[in-house]
Amino acid sequence: MTGLLDALNAVADLDVELVALERSKGSLPARRALGELSERFAELERARTLLEPERAPLAASLEALEAQVAQLAGRKAQVEVRLGSATGGGRELAQMHEEARHLTERLEGLEDQELELMEALEPLEQRLEALRVEAAPMLGERDRLLAELRGEEVELEEALEQRRTARREAAAGVEPSLLDRYEKIAARGGGPGAARLEHQTCTGCHLALSAAENDRLRHLPPEEISTCEQCDRILIRADQLSS
Repeated sequence: MTGLLDALNAVADLDVELVALERSKGSLPARRALGELSERFAELERARTLLEPERAPLAASLEALEAQVAQLAGRKAQVEVRLGSATGGGRELAQMHEEARHLTERLEGLEDQELELMEALEPLEQRLEALRVEAAPMLGERDRLLAELRGEEVELEEALEQRRTARREAAAGVEPSLLDRYEKIAARGGGPGAARLEHQTCTGCHLALSAAENDRLRHLPPEEISTCEQCDRILIRADQLSS
């Protein structure tokens, strides 16, 4: 009965490969790189979110000041035009001179405030710009990695389909009742339903069998099916394989 479980052994080996390939879907190189890129982008976004509440009120105040400065500058320009065309003296001319002086003082004060706000905004704007510069190429990198991931997924699916085809072919050589038993064990354990016995250890659960159990298995005929006392998988013994 040499080679009795060759086909079942092939099914089990292919199931191990299939499980490993399925698990590798989540750790494909491009998927890992995308995850790292997303984490870095999220860090940049968090940094931007922390800076924005500090920058926004300063920017709003600066915008309001600039509008006020523009309005006063316009008024001052009108007064200066009137002064330039005025002739003679009098109370009205003095009032215009006083208004021009007052407008100049107010503008100087507002411009000083503008300068203070601009100085406060500058480091924030620089940090935000640095974040934007760092984040900008990430979109292109993301597209590249997505295309790379699609290629990796296609290759993985091809590898999976090759193993599935080979498994169907190997399963066709297993006695139906034994295959049914194997599939039920596999369904319960979430992995192959059979494992080889090597060096008195089940290669499925990697636990050593007791001395008594090993002695019992050594005296079994090749046609008798045994299971691991630890994980309940079908144990494939050396005398049941062709090599």
